[in-house]
Amino acid sequence: MRIEIDKIKEEEIELAEDVDAGSWDLSSFDVKFIGKIHVCCRISRIGKEIIVNAEVTSNREILCSRCLMETNQTVKQDFRLFFNVNDLGNFLDVDSALREELLLNFPMKVLCSPDCKGLCVKCKANLNIEKCKCENKH
Repeated sequence: MRIEIDKIKEEEIELAEDVDAGSWDLSSFDVKFIGKIHVCCRISRIGKEIIVNAEVTSNREILCSRCLMETNQTVKQDFRLFFNVNDLGNFLDVDSALREELLLNFPMKVLCSPDCKGLCVKCKANLNIEKCKCENKH
């Protein structure tokens, strides 16, 4: 998303775009961003400062850190970014800043659901879908 600095005034501008997830290079071993990333920004200016309120919706295929099952998630995140006009050229390009925010706000352990029970440490049964097969129930 790119906008001319001169077009950003105190009155808020709303812009939206869909970005190909692959173009932002966000995927890793246990997470694959798929489809489009929807970005909706409200941009305004106060003096030399530009304020961007962004809502980013992404679709991910994840490998759960507890049960190792692959699942799809749609995640909506809100970000507030600040830019100094003196640090910018003629354009404000928020894509790289939003990409960075997505990476920085990504959880250390990705779960298929908050209440994922994981795998039994002995028999490796997925406790979300089956009972433990061990003699010694935990």
